[in-house]
Amino acid sequence: MKILILYPTVYPDFIGGVEHRNYELAAALARRGHQVTLAGFCKPLPGIPPRLLVQSLGELQGLYNEEGRRSTLQAIRYALAVPRVDVRPFDVVETASLPFIHLFPLAVKCALAGKPLLVTWYEYWGPYWKGYVGRWKAPVYRAIEWLAGQLGTAVTATSRLTEGRLARNRLRGRVDLVPCGLHVGAVRQGIAASADRDGPPLIYAGRLLREKRIDLLLRAVKLLSPRHPGVLLTVFGDGPHREVLVRLASELGIESRVDFRGHVETSDEVWSNLGRARVAVQPSEREGFGLFPLEAMAAGLPVVYCQSPESAVPELVRDGVEGVECPPDPEALAAVLERLLADEDEWGRLSRNALERAASYDWDEIARQIEETCLALVRKAS
Repeated sequence: MKILILYPTVYPDFIGGVEHRNYELAAALARRGHQVTLAGFCKPLPGIPPRLLVQSLGELQGLYNEEGRRSTLQAIRYALAVPRVDVRPFDVVETASLPFIHLFPLAVKCALAGKPLLVTWYEYWGPYWKGYVGRWKAPVYRAIEWLAGQLGTAVTATSRLTEGRLARNRLRGRVDLVPCGLHVGAVRQGIAASADRDGPPLIYAGRLLREKRIDLLLRAVKLLSPRHPGVLLTVFGDGPHREVLVRLASELGIESRVDFRGHVETSDEVWSNLGRARVAVQPSEREGFGLFPLEAMAAGLPVVYCQSPESAVPELVRDGVEGVECPPDPEALAAVLERLLADEDEWGRLSRNALERAASYDWDEIARQIEETCLALVRKAS
């Protein structure tokens, strides 16, 4: 099959959960003999594997606005770029639901060309829009989200949380659960390549956005600092909230205890540092899946995460099995982290469970599920 995977940005020019998912899925499908094209805003990308192609829609001009939210202008630019994409050479087109408005021209384009459209949903916000954009704008965004939810020849969701919400809002058609995956072997190779396993005990990787609640983690580090010398936390990632977080670390007097590593070119650097850490922390209030927790589990790290009705992480990391869930406040988070850093027995049990759990999410298995969906769509369209 010839498969097009369309998203605003392309890994590794922009490193995020969806970008990494698209790249790994494309590589896994290519290993299964399919020709896959990744399309989106990006610079020329070297080192692309055989049978995997990249189609640039131009260079990225800023994914977020000054408030740290997804840029509406960038979403419009993406939607305007979609008509330039020729879908006719492909058997199947796959795209993420976000940022919604691109789905309308893309659905029309695929319908006119007789090509099936597979839409993958990572989150369905519904009432959450009110807290994100305010009470006056929320109805508009909810309406766009609802309309987008009706589109697609087939629809998948990456978590049961999103699957349930989307299924309740779709007028027709089922929603299939297909989680994200991980190239488990590559993660473990990255860890093995790092001979030095002595590093900061806590690690976080992801975009630095307000809803990731890294400020909560910094306040927990402040509480841990008197009992733990040296650098305590490594933070990988960049984003519109970075300056706020760096300033907060300085105000808390922990600037020497937190290592902000910023943007990395590939995931290899993150994986090697997972091998040096002891506990992965994901305090986010909103997660459609949780790729960083999965990477951490593949490295044998227990994952500590904070409660939130908008997070699918508890589906992936079971409380008391592969990690620990705690209330979203610094004292509770610090107490759990202190316990795991001190209790070797609990740490070892969670670590063993994490390794076993991660193995079931290998990309080759996830790619097989996507392949079956795509083949069914092609047969139905022919």
